[in-house]
Amino acid sequence: MYRSQSNHSLRAGGSATSRLLAAVVAAMALVPVSPAAAAASSPRPRPVRTVVYDGYRMAVPASWPVFDLAASPRTCVRFNRHAVYLGVPGNDQLCQSSGVGRTEAILVSPLVAAARAALPASAAGPGGQSQMRLVDAAHRVVVVATWDRDPGLIRRALGLRSLAAAVRAADRRPASEVAYAQARVRALRRRPGLARAASYPRSSGGATAPPASAPATPGAVYTGPGFDACSTPSTAAMTAWGSSPYRAIGVYIGGANMACAQQNLNATWVSQESAAGWHLIPIYVGLQVPGACSCSPISTSPATAGTEGTAAAQNAVADAQAVGIGTGNPIYLDLEGYPRTSANTAAALAFEAAWTSQLHAEGYYSGIYSSANSGIADLVSQYGTAYTEPDELWIARWNDQQTTADPNVPPAEWADHQRLHQYSGAHNETYQGRQLNIDGDWIDATTAAAGTGSGIAPAPAPAPSLTVKAGPDGSVSLSPSWPYEPGIAAWRPVGGPSPSALGFAAPTVPAGSQLPIVLVDQLPYWAIQALGSSGQVLGTSAPVAEPSELTIFGASAFVPRKGLAGVPVSCFAISPCTVTTTVSSGRRTLATTGPEHLGAGRGLVFFKLSPADQALLAKSAGRQTPIAVTVRDQTGDSVTRPLTLTSFETGDPNPPRRAARSSGLQFIGLTEFVSHGWVGGVLASCNANVACDTTTTLVAGHRTIARSAPQMLGAGEVGYLFFTLTRYGHGLLMHAPGNQLGTYATLNAGGAFARAHVVLVAFP
Repeated sequence: MYRSQSNHSLRAGGSATSRLLAAVVAAMALVPVSPAAAAASSPRPRPVRTVVYDGYRMAVPASWPVFDLAASPRTCVRFNRHAVYLGVPGNDQLCQSSGVGRTEAILVSPLVAAARAALPASAAGPGGQSQMRLVDAAHRVVVVATWDRDPGLIRRALGLRSLAAAVRAADRRPASEVAYAQARVRALRRRPGLARAASYPRSSGGATAPPASAPATPGAVYTGPGFDACSTPSTAAMTAWGSSPYRAIGVYIGGANMACAQQNLNATWVSQESAAGWHLIPIYVGLQVPGACSCSPISTSPATAGTEGTAAAQNAVADAQAVGIGTGNPIYLDLEGYPRTSANTAAALAFEAAWTSQLHAEGYYSGIYSSANSGIADLVSQYGTAYTEPDELWIARWNDQQTTADPNVPPAEWADHQRLHQYSGAHNETYQGRQLNIDGDWIDATTAAAGTGSGIAPAPAPAPSLTVKAGPDGSVSLSPSWPYEPGIAAWRPVGGPSPSALGFAAPTVPAGSQLPIVLVDQLPYWAIQALGSSGQVLGTSAPVAEPSELTIFGASAFVPRKGLAGVPVSCFAISPCTVTTTVSSGRRTLATTGPEHLGAGRGLVFFKLSPADQALLAKSAGRQTPIAVTVRDQTGDSVTRPLTLTSFETGDPNPPRRAARSSGLQFIGLTEFVSHGWVGGVLASCNANVACDTTTTLVAGHRTIARSAPQMLGAGEVGYLFFTLTRYGHGLLMHAPGNQLGTYATLNAGGAFARAHVVLVAFP
């Protein structure tokens, strides 16, 4: 591996003068397509090339530019364009001031530089994960990847079997650096000569900015000029800009649509610049209103948008604390200008109200940045109502007027030092030889600094909040939260078919238990109740819809020596339910199916093995082999689960199979499999709005051959109800002609029941 002193090589071998051309593209792999094949396939495969950095290989689209950051340290590392960046992002990047949105892009840096993260390492924000940070210890590199509409491109480029699994493995919440930053500010204040001299022009209202020697404090009002830049400037650049008229700077701390890398932003930078008198404006670029940009969007459902706004605020707080900005400071939500339709207005207002409520609950001031003619106008329309208003308003109107007055905002509203005005767009300015591309701002509002202020005391929200996630195995995960609410002794999940009919109550969970709460119930809506020490309800969250989900049930797929095998599948909240199935073993595909329609949203999907695969399975130990089953619905969503493929044999005669009567319970299959002739399971579903505590009874030859203890089948759940045959029943099955024993089965769960003629089959 070629290395030049401390520089990381871009490939193995090669001369120093041709490193970029020879290193970036280690191999060009244009996928050949014959004319006939091209006509038959759509779309055509993208040409790809292999990029190598210190032995780490990526297969990226050939059209992507590749930037050598060591050769061009001022390259702007931004994630809203398709590109590959190799090396450590420079401290003084040339970035356009306005950068919003995410797309597919990759940054690979040496592991030794990983302490300075290009993007926040926070857990997945609202709208799902759109970034990951992956450490490859073998090659000693850190990979930062972002995506928008094509996460599969990133998965293929990095050679990952599952992008979701890699995200979960790398995902972590950043540790708070507030105490460190506050202590560092106190230490810096004691240093002589720290202040940076500058002159301050007066604002239109006659207020004068504080002297340059005064360190910034959390939650302080600053009046005067400021600027914002897409990438946080280096400390050297900030020192040079001490000769500028500015004393406030907008810095991007995170969000699903933050475009630029933030190589310089950390708790040390925040504390040093706060001590030097710079007032900070923390900016969070979360989900955007539809039509604002090619960005991850806010839901047009106000209820969902509110949930996303809460999650955005929680994520922003984690990002702020990771760089030393604690409670008592503001965080500003960046909502770019959007088409002002009724649907967009409702979604934006719901998102912003939830954002403000959650920030207040966490002890932060809430600020909103938006266009004067869309986001600001919508907020003004709610002023004086019961709507939860932000504390600070950041008005974008590029009129070159250094004032916070705006024709869309009445003078009496947000009038108590609560306004910022972005009066100019991207332009270059230079001080002491340091050029930055900035937006110009006039500020008369609350700003941030390192540490914790006393402006807002953390207060509990009016009610608990709840996050709901569906699992691929039919489970549902509930994550309740009610920060700063004292006296919570337990959580109780409640669910039902509609937001107003939450009649099902799950067992309570002690408040100190590990979260999330995992249940085996599938219900359209869930809420959480916070209980006090005596069981009294302290508060109930708003109902949350359980997400649609494909589910594969059970642990085995049984395949006959001749005929079709079946896999139990459920489409929760997906209608119509049309799926295709792929069965694989390692890298080999054993079977694929055409579209199959599940009329009731649940049932068996069928596949057939080839004679060669049947022969291999017959030779496997116990006639079993591990497989992976992938089921994909008509929208392209999919689920993959590992199962055990088990071979069985039957012959004539065939006993009758037919459902009899049912109410609230349903047999999914009418062939049930019994291991070694003793233990088996009945595949059934509970169609009631409450869980089915179900007893299974099997009768053969007028004798009961199995009766199980009650087993819980969750509301809306498909699952197996297990039973053990009596000695008599075992004998009947082991001597049954053709390995098929006809039985009469009854499922009973109080008011719910199902009866059917089912057939038992023994397998090894």
